[in-house]
Amino acid sequence: MGQLTILKDIQDKSKKFGPNFIWYTGPYVEFITIDPKIVKDILTLKALSNKGIEYNGFRHIFGEGLVTMPGDEWQRHRKLMDVAFKLPKIIEFIPIFHKKMTGFFAQLDKCHVMENSNDILVFCREYTISVSGETMLGRNLNKNKSLDLKLFAKQISGLAEYVSATLFNVVYQTEHFLKIADKTIFKEARQTADLMRSLIDGAYKYYSTGLRNDPEYLDSPDIAVARHINDAIESNELEKDLAISSMMHLFAASFETSSATLYFTILMLAMHPEYQAKVYAEICKLFPEFNMSYEHTKQLTYLDMFIKETMRLFPTIPLFGRISIEDNLKLSNGIVIPEGLRTAIDVYDLHRSKDIWGPQANKFNPDNFLPVNVEARHPYAFIPFSKGKRSCIGMRYAEIGLKVVMAKTIKRYKFSTTAKLEDLVVHNHLSLHLVNPPPLTIEKRINLSS
Repeated sequence: MGQLTILKDIQDKSKKFGPNFIWYTGPYVEFITIDPKIVKDILTLKALSNKGIEYNGFRHIFGEGLVTMPGDEWQRHRKLMDVAFKLPKIIEFIPIFHKKMTGFFAQLDKCHVMENSNDILVFCREYTISVSGETMLGRNLNKNKSLDLKLFAKQISGLAEYVSATLFNVVYQTEHFLKIADKTIFKEARQTADLMRSLIDGAYKYYSTGLRNDPEYLDSPDIAVARHINDAIESNELEKDLAISSMMHLFAASFETSSATLYFTILMLAMHPEYQAKVYAEICKLFPEFNMSYEHTKQLTYLDMFIKETMRLFPTIPLFGRISIEDNLKLSNGIVIPEGLRTAIDVYDLHRSKDIWGPQANKFNPDNFLPVNVEARHPYAFIPFSKGKRSCIGMRYAEIGLKVVMAKTIKRYKFSTTAKLEDLVVHNHLSLHLVNPPPLTIEKRINLSS
């Protein structure tokens, strides 16, 4: 069953059986929910904090790390890594977000009328990979003579396809078939994963030497996430293999999910000119000169609503999986689940449930995130970064980064398209992607001061 078919099948069953139902993946039984009360149970109960067999392929490709490790081990590991994602550290990344937009804008400046906007996704991925290189590794990947960043960005698509296949195709949930796939149909994807691992391993080796003479690395490498993790390695708080694997998880997530959200936000601007005008007016009113700081990002309330509405309709990770490690576990609605049962949250349909979001749930409306509307909803009705015990470590990193890049992009460009929201068909490709990217027109605004 393909990824497109899986999402549609789950959606159809939800419409037929309600917010909680049983779904079969090959020989495996899975409990699926879009009920916010049960979503809260799954994301907060200790007995449901482990990842199941469906993550075996992810472990095989990236290694055991932050995304996949068991709950108790994860908690200790997460504490060691949290220091690198404290707000003061993220604020230090803002100049990097700004600097790396020069290359992104150079790409967009060449675009005008595009029959297919997939290249914009590639440009978004190049930007987020370049940002991740500096913020995560402390490396300017554009200066790496052995790395073609444009090619690497395209190769990531094949790697994402491999990861997606291992998550949703039961054939790849056994080690035997994974090893065969490594050498055959996903050979290039395996090589891309190995390249990513070598970049991360190289960063750890550089920091462990104490030398600061490589022009590929930042002049102030102490802000990089890898630098902080290397301290944990050297103090014997963290094994190096585990540190590399966890950085693989962080590095891949930081650019893949951010690039997808950036692309979808651009499309929503193009499809909704009335909302695009409101966002643009807010940006111009607040920042006529536009030297953006963290304090500025907090003032962009309408842009924040716009991005959140984009993440509601297009959550980059549309399914979260867990497995029960306790027998006869009773959920808040009275359902009892056995030990070993796979459970999953259908984020895509949770975010489009008419019981939660009203009869216009499939329409784009930033007013869904007005404070009064947010307060009226269940707190687990909107979970683009997951929530609870294993919420995304990089949530603030992503939110601040997206605001900076979108604010400057909207001030520089106007987007339009002939496509309609209802025309878009999605499939899961590690992150959520479109089957047929729509046309897009990009116009550079005049009288720029950014």
